[in-house]
Amino acid sequence: MFPAHLERILDAYGVPADTKAALYDLYVAMGDEVLEVFGDIAEGVSSATLLRPEDTASIRARVVERYLRRNHPQWLEGAPTPSLWHPRELEGRASGLATPLGEVSAQARAIIGENQPVPDGILMLGRNAHYGGRQDTISFDVIPSDVEDAVAVGHAEGQQHTLPGSVGATSGTFDATHRIALLWEIQPNVYKPAGDRNRAIAKIHRRHRNWHIATLVAAIEWLQARSVSIYILRGAALAAAHEVNPAKPVSETIASHHDRTISQVIDALGLQLVDPSDHDELLLLESTIMNHALRRHVLREGSVGSIWRVGGLSLQ
Repeated sequence: MFPAHLERILDAYGVPADTKAALYDLYVAMGDEVLEVFGDIAEGVSSATLLRPEDTASIRARVVERYLRRNHPQWLEGAPTPSLWHPRELEGRASGLATPLGEVSAQARAIIGENQPVPDGILMLGRNAHYGGRQDTISFDVIPSDVEDAVAVGHAEGQQHTLPGSVGATSGTFDATHRIALLWEIQPNVYKPAGDRNRAIAKIHRRHRNWHIATLVAAIEWLQARSVSIYILRGAALAAAHEVNPAKPVSETIASHHDRTISQVIDALGLQLVDPSDHDELLLLESTIMNHALRRHVLREGSVGSIWRVGGLSLQ
């Protein structure tokens, strides 16, 4: 349910119940700006009673563009802003945080290599800024430095699960109390251009195709600087943690690419991937960094084979 004052306004204008339900889902995910865009849509019809759920379909795209045009200049100046996505528990009442971290690091540039394009944008940290609204999430994105490119990516077809304008992100969960983190996905935000699909961002996508290296390095550097113990989900456990649609299973190819990216970065940083100890497993189970599906999997199968611990970190 909307907050009481918003519910009264929508009822006063006679917005149908099914339209209000579709609007509420968007409001929980993206906050008050959804209502501002909906108000613009309502001005184009003779009566709000005529608005149908399908009339809300354009809201997300319009909110994304407004969000990027308002916040991108602040990111270029190094200023943090609210995130697009809102924690679900707060039901649209408060957003997460989007913080600029600067450019892609020298270590990431070295791993990518001289013959490959380095993403030419703003490295961003998202706190509680992941689609789906789970608390304690962290995400690392590279947003193009040109706002028009960022808007084009934000409108592209794909998952769009972290900060808009990002081709892809490394995401995880950070338990500040136990000072541990679990990185559980290195996932594209947009589909790779093919044929007519995402043709408008083909050149941008090519320039940013090494986002997976840049964002994973950023995640490890940020956590290492805070003396956090880092755990990483293995490809073999991606399905257990993420597969919610049996019609779209996590493929062996995805799992293989996931593991290859992690191994490449960890080796280049002079770190190691080690099996978790019994103590690690207890720590994982006592913390909040695993979702329910992964926690059940670890309780049933154990953490070895599902999760790596990053060894060789300098922890204080």
